[in-house]
Amino acid sequence: MAVTAQEYTQQIKQMLPQGLAWNADDTASCMALMLECWAMEFSRIDGRVEALINEADPRLCIETFQEWLTQWGVPDDCLKAWGTVLMDELSPQMLRQALVQKVTTIGSQSIRFFVEMAKSYGYSIYIDECRPFMTTSTVMDALYETPSWYHHWHVKIFTGQAGKVFYHDTLGNVKEPLSWWGDKIIECLLRRYAPAHTVLHIGYIQG
Repeated sequence: MAVTAQEYTQQIKQMLPQGLAWNADDTASCMALMLECWAMEFSRIDGRVEALINEADPRLCIETFQEWLTQWGVPDDCLKAWGTVLMDELSPQMLRQALVQKVTTIGSQSIRFFVEMAKSYGYSIYIDECRPFMTTSTVMDALYETPSWYHHWHVKIFTGQAGKVFYHDTLGNVKEPLSWWGDKIIECLLRRYAPAHTVLHIGYIQG
């Protein structure tokens, strides 16, 4: 917290020399007014220094917020898809959340990383990594061929939120399918961070 002008004034007065010519209790003299001016400037500089430190943190920056966004490419395609879903402009809070997420995210190829990443955006997913059927497999394991199913993931997205699965109704036109699904936001995030050699099969489960 920045030191106030009043606190600086008291500190300066305590450093004045001894003697009648340096009356620290006098608040109307030219010297007292000059000390107050110094204190105000010191306090202003102190506040600017503290603000500069905050500008180095994407969670707190204000003056350099737009520069942070430009440097890290926010909003990106995934976030723009979010704005399309909302049918509105992206709020500063959403932009800051995406910025912090992009700055702090450390990539990984583990399934846990993708589950936690989806959770941070408000999604619940389950990933099943396809493994070839072997003698050690159980009867419940899928009969994936080898090696064609190596690096294939079945991603199940739980659509507890409304709007992920759509059905044709009386207000639709004849060109609409009876049902369709998809979520551009989570699909964009998954495909962005997925290992280059991984093939994603994305499905949706209501619940």
